[in-house]
Amino acid sequence: MDSIPIELAKPATIATVAVDGPPEPSWQQADGPLDRAMASIIAEQGGRRHTIVDVLHGRALRPFIESLRQYLAIRLGDMDRAEAALQKVRAVVAARGSEALAQAPGVRARLFGLGREIAMRELERDPRREGALPWRGTGGTEKALHLAAIRDGLSDVDSEVLELRHARELRPREIAFVLSEPVEAVMERLELATEKARRMLRKRDGQPMRRLLLEAFALQTMSAVEQDREWVGESEELQPGSLVAGRYVVQARVGTGAFGDVYRATDAEVPGHVVALKLLHQPAYSDEARQSALRELRLIASVFHPSVVQFKDHGWHRDRLWFVMPWYEGETLESRLNRAPLSREEALQIFTPLARALEAMHAAGIRHQDVKPDNIFLAELAHGSAVDGEAPEVLPVLIDLGVAATEAERLVAGTPTYFAPEVAAQFATVDHKPRVSFPADVFSLALSLRNALEPETQEDVPAGAVDAFIETRARERPPRFTNRKLRFLESTFDRWFSLDPHERPTAGELAEELEVLMRPERRRERRGRLLRFALPLFALVGGAFAATVWHFEERAAELRDHAAGQLQEVRSVLELEGEERRRAEELLGAERSESERLQAEREALARRAETLEEQRARQLRTAEERIEALDQELGETRRIADELRVTIAETEAARTAERERLEGQLAGERRLRAEAQNEATELAATLGQKEAALAGARARLAAADARADDLEESLADAIAARHRAVAEARAAADARERAERRAAAPSEPADPSAVDWGAAPEPPE
Repeated sequence: MDSIPIELAKPATIATVAVDGPPEPSWQQADGPLDRAMASIIAEQGGRRHTIVDVLHGRALRPFIESLRQYLAIRLGDMDRAEAALQKVRAVVAARGSEALAQAPGVRARLFGLGREIAMRELERDPRREGALPWRGTGGTEKALHLAAIRDGLSDVDSEVLELRHARELRPREIAFVLSEPVEAVMERLELATEKARRMLRKRDGQPMRRLLLEAFALQTMSAVEQDREWVGESEELQPGSLVAGRYVVQARVGTGAFGDVYRATDAEVPGHVVALKLLHQPAYSDEARQSALRELRLIASVFHPSVVQFKDHGWHRDRLWFVMPWYEGETLESRLNRAPLSREEALQIFTPLARALEAMHAAGIRHQDVKPDNIFLAELAHGSAVDGEAPEVLPVLIDLGVAATEAERLVAGTPTYFAPEVAAQFATVDHKPRVSFPADVFSLALSLRNALEPETQEDVPAGAVDAFIETRARERPPRFTNRKLRFLESTFDRWFSLDPHERPTAGELAEELEVLMRPERRRERRGRLLRFALPLFALVGGAFAATVWHFEERAAELRDHAAGQLQEVRSVLELEGEERRRAEELLGAERSESERLQAEREALARRAETLEEQRARQLRTAEERIEALDQELGETRRIADELRVTIAETEAARTAERERLEGQLAGERRLRAEAQNEATELAATLGQKEAALAGARARLAAADARADDLEESLADAIAARHRAVAEARAAADARERAERRAAAPSEPADPSAVDWGAAPEPPE
């Protein structure tokens, strides 16, 4: 049997419930998980009578307060009147005592019944409904018209029964108690009212219709901080100047939670040293209660990480546990998100240390179980304060380990809006209930990150209908991003939000994978680095190639021009030679010697022409050889480029193979972890059986003790009766003896002095 605390409002952890086996469908259950949680909290008080404040501190009523507030507001038509009626409910329950709440048909039915009775009396006194109710926002004009039609188009009787069933989640048996009507009449009225609403909206029965009936009676929810202050704030508060343990001087109360108050205090032994002092609400009157109160301290002490809150001292103040933690200047992530969403860079800086903190907790065998923005504190480091106008350095810290648990405890807790699907399944009507383990913390941290990036779209619980929200969370993932700039993260978050816990990363893996937040910037950086490396290389190769081609083309042009000039020169020489030959022939007859000379010159010119032709041919061959060498150099350059491409492809293939190998190893490790978890589940089941046997033995021992007490009382009664009988017999014997003496004595004694008046009669044998 597992003991499961559950928290319903934003920051508070609120109930404990025992779950033993799969639940029945909600319409068949006599009591839901929350009803059993309330009864178990009241029953575990050890027989000591409690006021409503005690029960509230035990987190018995907190799941229903917001829903009851909205119910009263709709009945009375005004939020202020609803608050006044709620205070009257509180006062009446305090007067009756907490034990009355546990009687059938359950805490919720009795609470709503009392609230309705007070609201009806208030309306009899003052029937006016002048206030404007703050209805919850809708998703569009058509939907707003549908919701208004349900509110205004149905009678008060039909509206109330539909509100109690769908928005307040009461079962027919509970509604019958609230309305003081037979269950059969309530079920018939529910059917008729639902049919009227269906005809009015022209809707078929199903989930959309039920959702409309839920949202039709949903008001804006009071902030969780206000709920804590109102319903937990009446514990005995330490006043400024109070001294705790003769050392810590209280300055002011700075926070109130489900388990205790947090104060700012100074350490009298270390002047100027400021600490955070947490004082639990509930006194601990027994050793068992003291050990239970020390549980959070033990869990905190077992983990050391800069992003996990630490404690420095502890003790007892009027039977209430206190402990001291470092004082951080800063704010919670929830407060930070009220101003603006985180940028992706801010989210990376904040959530990476948080993931490492969870990794440290999980390595110590501890689940936090309540990771959410309100339990993430952004501490401003002293050395990071702004000197030149820069923002101070921030250290994210996981706080509030009040519901943390070890793996062996099988304790389930959290805030429903940050439930992992396997946690919600413990309370939902699903067939399979996965074991809750460390992946639940990873889910909650990833959901906190998603809401930090897009806080305006985070989910809430309309009308306080927690059961409906839990049923949805057990079967569906949280919604995706609506911001187009964040949609590149969807595939990653889908894996982090997987319905199967084994598909999610560990906290350490999550810390590594958070780099995905900066993927666009990393890609731009890689492109920039690649371009900075590649462009000079390409420019060098291209420049060399272009310069080489340009050089050879210029040289070839020069050679062509030179050869053309030489050819023209030869042609000119030949023309001159012809002219000279003609003149020689004309002068042949005149001078034979001159003719021979000219013939010799002609032959010399011919040789010169041949020489010039050979030189031109050699120059052309040299140019062709240089062009061929350039072609070889160009080929070599292309070959090198091809080799580079092949090397890059081989490197990419090697990286792909290495990634596949690592993924295979990761899959193997996950299989081993799943097998280990299965073995742990079997061991836990065996432990549960042994605990059940031990509980049975304890019950039999208690019964034997009770029978022994009865026998002792019977024996005491018999002894008392025997003593009374002996006394009565002695009294009767004394009376008889006196009577006999009076009968035997003369009426007047002859000598009065002879009578012994002080002698006492002897007691009978």
